[in-house]
Amino acid sequence: MGKVLGVAALVLAVVCAPLVVALMVAGAAAHAANANPACGGAVPPTGAWRPPFVQAYTVSPRGIGWRFHPVFKRMNFHGGQDMSSQPGPGPIVAVTAGRVVRAGWDTAGYGNVVDLQHAGGIKTRYAHLATIDRAIAPGADVAVGQQLGIEGSTGASTGNHLHFEVIVDGERVDPIAFMRDRGAPLDGRNVGPSDTLATEGRETAADESTAALPPSGEPRQNSLHNPPQPIPDDILRLYIEAEGKYGIPWQLLAGVGMEETAHGRLTGTSSAGARGIMQFMPSTWAAMGVDGDGDRRADITNNADSIHSAANYLLRTGATRELDGVRRALFAYNHADWYVNDVLYYAEAYGAGGLTGTTARCPSPSRR
Repeated sequence: MGKVLGVAALVLAVVCAPLVVALMVAGAAAHAANANPACGGAVPPTGAWRPPFVQAYTVSPRGIGWRFHPVFKRMNFHGGQDMSSQPGPGPIVAVTAGRVVRAGWDTAGYGNVVDLQHAGGIKTRYAHLATIDRAIAPGADVAVGQQLGIEGSTGASTGNHLHFEVIVDGERVDPIAFMRDRGAPLDGRNVGPSDTLATEGRETAADESTAALPPSGEPRQNSLHNPPQPIPDDILRLYIEAEGKYGIPWQLLAGVGMEETAHGRLTGTSSAGARGIMQFMPSTWAAMGVDGDGDRRADITNNADSIHSAANYLLRTGATRELDGVRRALFAYNHADWYVNDVLYYAEAYGAGGLTGTTARCPSPSRR
């Protein structure tokens, strides 16, 4: 990728500060739940049921019942529970094994919605998704923890969130009580991926499943002096979106973004001529650049285009082919062993410390 735009010249101070979230979800403010994994650790998934998130989230104090709808401007029956990923929109997963009975656009206000049918006359609904994974189609079987899509604000929504419903024998019930009774309380805690998490069906050019990440090693360079920085919400969303499309783990993309420009904090053109948040050389961009934001043009300085192009590059250079494939793809990205280990070091930090890494901003205690 040409000479790396070094981040060693700038050491950014990292402070674990309170995270204050004010998100309007169907007219109700969401309040911070429990600490994210960087501040308290992730809870391992257990049993046949789990929350619909793999990261920390907030839970609206208003659940099922009648309320004034901020979009429809009338009293409306709110049939589920609103929740929102922290620090920004993230993956939505199946709360238990089931079969897809609906996946697509709903004209009544749900936007992009997925309905799953489970045993015992139980159905779950996941509404307002930004995108629905390609493998999620009517008739498809899904495992507990399998990704259904990405949280969004489609349909009659006023902000990014998941509208989650539980329907038993045709009647909508309180998701909070229902999930609590099944050992999967909706309490905002970060619950890690399920062991049976399915990865097939990701929209990758080679139709391959996402590879696990190898450990970092020696030598390292920039990561010896520059700790992983918190990921801005808009950049985190782009990393996650790129994972959903190309099957490259968002942590690996975050590792590249941290190594290259500290997630866009260090802007400008490198001495070798590399440009953009993921530092592409123009010649490489001509072959690998893609349109990441749907505006029908691939702009080397556009963050969405750059991040999606990095995922495209890593996929095409073999990052989904075994652990050694990840290292080879990173070496192709920038021909230096220390670069490979730096990126993997950062990727480990973001994976172990949650969506904003070990230097994450810690949320305030709940004010319910």
